[in-house]
Amino acid sequence: MQDYSMFILLGLMIVMFWWMSRSSKKMRQKMMDERAAAVVLGNTVVTTAGFYGTIVDIDGDAVTLQSPAGDETVWLRSAIASVSDLPLGSAEEDELIDNDVVADEPAADDSSEGDRKPGSAWA
Repeated sequence: MQDYSMFILLGLMIVMFWWMSRSSKKMRQKMMDERAAAVVLGNTVVTTAGFYGTIVDIDGDAVTLQSPAGDETVWLRSAIASVSDLPLGSAEEDELIDNDVVADEPAADDSSEGDRKPGSAWA
């Protein structure tokens, strides 16, 4: 009886390894399909490095992305992670941040300038 239980456990382990391998392959294939669907002219995408841009040209494995500033850079097709909108804040958030920065800035004090060395990068 004990011999059969050893074979049953061994069989269950083999089935579990096979099932985990199969599900992992399915997940990788799904991710590859999503990446392939993202590479379409005009899509706004994010790369694996975190660069956001709009696809303006596709030439084989080379994808040209245009940054929000208008600069164009060339990326490998495999570097495109997914379709994504730019994570920009609203105008109200920008105004609140600008007001906080102005309020937090210390008053200009000429007495500390004497402590700086001429030619210092912090001058």
